[in-house]
Amino acid sequence: MNRSQIVAAVCLLTVSGFAHSNLIVNGGFESPGITSGWTYGADPTGGWQGDNIEVWASGFLGVDSYEGSQHGELNAHAYDGTAWSIYQSFNSVLSDVYDISFAYRARRNSSEAFRVTLEDDSGTILDQLVDDHVTGQWNFFADSFLGTGSEITLTFTSVTPTAGTVGNFLDAVAVTKKVPEPSTLALFGVGLAGLAYRSRRRKQA
Repeated sequence: MNRSQIVAAVCLLTVSGFAHSNLIVNGGFESPGITSGWTYGADPTGGWQGDNIEVWASGFLGVDSYEGSQHGELNAHAYDGTAWSIYQSFNSVLSDVYDISFAYRARRNSSEAFRVTLEDDSGTILDQLVDDHVTGQWNFFADSFLGTGSEITLTFTSVTPTAGTVGNFLDAVAVTKKVPEPSTLALFGVGLAGLAYRSRRRKQA
């Protein structure tokens, strides 16, 4: 391994520490794009499935998005008395560690609640009731889980209210594969460079 190869390897390892590719499509509810007010309908990107998604432009009725220019509302136009639910699936690698995170906020009052679940064909990986949010500010949920080597489905389901147009805001939904910390990668790169240098010295001896 020559010097340029060593530098390239170290750079690749370091950059990989910052590579957090979101496995969730349209996690910020930026599609369909709107400039003001709100809209609802099926997700045109092929990401979210289930009930229609209500999308709000940032600032509508005084509610600024957590990030970006839009956010979603979980409960919307479900007057049949059944729970409102949206979901999407992603592939996982067995025993790899993943992070799940999202921002959430109550729309009308502090009694609003929803459930977030992760499931595969074998059963439930995560089942969390989220009922600690309030109006006027965003909260942030973060947790980790192990990949099962199969497809995993992330689902948000309304609890309070179970139907109707007032309820839970969501934004910045993300599932990312956890990677080693940059400091760990840097140490590995230094070790790699040291081994290459030692090998070169032996060849010159």
